[in-house]
Amino acid sequence: MSTTVAALPGGTQRRWLGAGWRFLPVVIVLLIWQLTVDLDLVDRAFLPPVDAVAAALWEMTRNGELALNLAISVYRAFAGLAIGSILGIAIGLAMATSQQADRFFGPLVATTYSLPKSSLIPLFILWFGIGDVTDIVSVVLACLLPVIVSTYHGVKAVPALLVWSARAMGTPHHLVLWRVLLPGALLSIFTGIRIALGFCFVLTISAEMIAAKTGVGKLIFLYGENGAYAYMFGGILALVVIAYLADRLLLAVMHYALRWHESLHTHHRTA
Repeated sequence: MSTTVAALPGGTQRRWLGAGWRFLPVVIVLLIWQLTVDLDLVDRAFLPPVDAVAAALWEMTRNGELALNLAISVYRAFAGLAIGSILGIAIGLAMATSQQADRFFGPLVATTYSLPKSSLIPLFILWFGIGDVTDIVSVVLACLLPVIVSTYHGVKAVPALLVWSARAMGTPHHLVLWRVLLPGALLSIFTGIRIALGFCFVLTISAEMIAAKTGVGKLIFLYGENGAYAYMFGGILALVVIAYLADRLLLAVMHYALRWHESLHTHHRTA
């Protein structure tokens, strides 16, 4: 083993060591969880041990139940995230470049930003019924506002000198938005989308527990209701892994799109 590690290139070895340190807190939490149950500090009827959760997770994976419901949940989450991000970027750009749009959308954003979006799920059930539409609309609303705010502030933070320089060099007014303002606000926009990514999974699971017949949220709810807590925790852990991988994928896309940005490496260290 030591020979293999020594044979790895320096950069590769540092990346593996960095990944190991990154996941060390997760390993520690899992060990504490397992020891807490093994030492009977909590009732295992309510908190199953990690090995039982792993066995339940494997069983759900083997019979295809987990993959099917995960696919449904991911579809709802990403559909809502995509729609909410597109609308949020458009509204944020309009607010930042038009006083009329700012006056119209500003009060709406300010009054609904802190509203718990899950509280609207029963209303959406009345309007759209139980199914994909209610779940996706709930996610859209949760993702919309952080993207609007991030886009708005990102555009406003673009130095006015860049806009003046672009216009002085003959850039048409309608192209300043695409050539100067939007690229200059990309870092802030991606930050808003990353925040929305977390919200999209929270709202998807919440909506599925109330307004769906399928999905990981409904799976978690049914297993918890029936006392199959190992399977319930297995569904939760699978969702955590998917959410983490989605966040890593978004970061990779962001760093590729912003490879020219001067603050890219600083942002990477804090991500």
